[in-house]
Amino acid sequence: MRRVVVPVLMVLLLSMVAVMPAITSAHTADAFTVLVKENGFSQTSPEIYHNDSILWYNTDNASNLTHRLVHDHDGDGLYNGSLDWDSGELNAYCETDENNTKIDSTCRTSFYVEFNTNWTAGEYDYQDLRSDGSVVNATIRLFEDMASHNASTAPTIGSTFGATDEPEGEPVEATEPEDPMTAEDALLYVAVGTGGAAILLLVLLVVRRSDDSEKASSEQE
Repeated sequence: MRRVVVPVLMVLLLSMVAVMPAITSAHTADAFTVLVKENGFSQTSPEIYHNDSILWYNTDNASNLTHRLVHDHDGDGLYNGSLDWDSGELNAYCETDENNTKIDSTCRTSFYVEFNTNWTAGEYDYQDLRSDGSVVNATIRLFEDMASHNASTAPTIGSTFGATDEPEGEPVEATEPEDPMTAEDALLYVAVGTGGAAILLLVLLVVRRSDDSEKASSEQE
């Protein structure tokens, strides 16, 4: 009996070790940078997950054009729906005074959108309406990851959709923050540990009972 129990016990322990990292790992909300260039976008079909965000920077310093990023979610030809967006005119740079304050407060070089759970997984087309009348098309591919996505680390803005003022200067690549342990993660640790202890206790009781039975049998003989 003991020869059978020991391998089973080892399998249970290894299974617990393998499962715990998978339980505690989580996809942290990320911020992705897309450059608006003279000849299009740096990424024409970025792939993101729920609660990720995209920050567009206008880096077109050569064409002397402004860029306007729009998405018509409800297809009514306007850009004022709850899930529509309109960046307004994005300039390559904004003139500042001696205190590095924008002379024109409405001047904007970047645009930000967070794709929260109001958006369903799928592909979303948007356009760059350039001031010369040309149009550049692009697509965003949104994937659902609700089971493991950690929305608590998503960047915050004044409103879910629409333009916000972003720090001026060169675009900075987004870095993925460390995953903080949530209350759910702690409970999962406790549950796994408690379940593992119960299984070990049960196995030990079976082994002890088996040993007692074998001892009793040998005494009777």
